[in-house]
Amino acid sequence: MLKKYFALMVVSLLTITTLHAAPGAPFLILGKIPHYTGTIKANWDNKELNFTQQQREKLLKVRKDTLRIVMGLKKKLALLEKEVAEKIMSGSKPKELFDIVNKIAKYKIKATKAHLKCVYRTKKILTKEQLEVLDEL
Repeated sequence: MLKKYFALMVVSLLTITTLHAAPGAPFLILGKIPHYTGTIKANWDNKELNFTQQQREKLLKVRKDTLRIVMGLKKKLALLEKEVAEKIMSGSKPKELFDIVNKIAKYKIKATKAHLKCVYRTKKILTKEQLEVLDEL
């Protein structure tokens, strides 16, 4: 009975975390840090933002660098999270899962650091006015 309860709790927590963030978001901090590159991509030709060619090149590089890191981590996380879910359902004890959970945490730390660097680099590229517009979008 305790195993079933534990399994249900872990699956519920993973589901809530996934629903609260973007699908499969690999970050530790969800919903608090802006996702500038996604907003910029959706507003690439926005007249208010009025990106220069130099800004566009730099922004594309930031996006490419960030996505390369995050997507690689996302694939690793999906496999590990699936492994934890399967092991819970097969009756593994919590201690047997701790190493996998620690790996998951390390990957989420790396993804969050990449996200923080992305936001910082993006803010350095944009003007104060562009950031104000971006924050309103």
